[in-house]
Amino acid sequence: VEAFSPSRNNGFMVGHGAGGDRLTWHLGAFKDVDDFGDRLTDEWNLTGRVTGLPLYGDEGRRLVHLGLAVSERSPNGDLVRFRSRPESHLAPRFVDTGVRAADGVTLVDLEAAVVHGPLVAQGEWIQAEVDALGTADPSFDGYYVALGWVLTGEHHPYSQSSGAFGRLSPSKSFRQGGTGAWELAVRYSSLDLTDGAVQGGELADWTLGLNWYLFSNVRSTFNYVHADLEGVGEADALQMRFQIDF
Repeated sequence: VEAFSPSRNNGFMVGHGAGGDRLTWHLGAFKDVDDFGDRLTDEWNLTGRVTGLPLYGDEGRRLVHLGLAVSERSPNGDLVRFRSRPESHLAPRFVDTGVRAADGVTLVDLEAAVVHGPLVAQGEWIQAEVDALGTADPSFDGYYVALGWVLTGEHHPYSQSSGAFGRLSPSKSFRQGGTGAWELAVRYSSLDLTDGAVQGGELADWTLGLNWYLFSNVRSTFNYVHADLEGVGEADALQMRFQIDF
């Protein structure tokens, strides 16, 4: 769903969520900026998100998370473009709508997650409704579902104040003479950038991963990705990442 994820933004946000609450809300107004913080447009984008916890117990070892987000966006220069790589940031973009004239985009995001001890399942669906100029209004969407199993027994921590998952901390880190935390994960994702006259392509990916958390802020990931580009062909990738989070 990276095709629909806004990049860098500067702006203001207000919200509420506390440790004992089952509900969070956030509302913000932002302007698109480049990598140096310089604004790209004078238009404001409005984004809101609410999350809820129908189930929460055992200090976050058992929970059900639901969320909804909506973003009303004004494209830079009245131009939009959606494109994506096949679950590998080093790969070229397989699907691409090209540059399209539009004076507005509405993003709708539905999300859900379940944690049961070392097991975690999550999914997300995003739809983009484009207010096109001079042509029919296209609609694009994408989703993913993912499953993870922490083999060493830890669980993914959850922040009730932000309605989001945080860093996984090994029960005995590499520094303490332990093996860190190991996780086996699988994900399926699908993206459809074809609607009417826009033939951006349809992409589906399977990812099998092994994650090694040496410390709470250091991890290595090993992924195998199988991508299927509708009507074109398939591709496979083996990739590794070493990441330090600070």
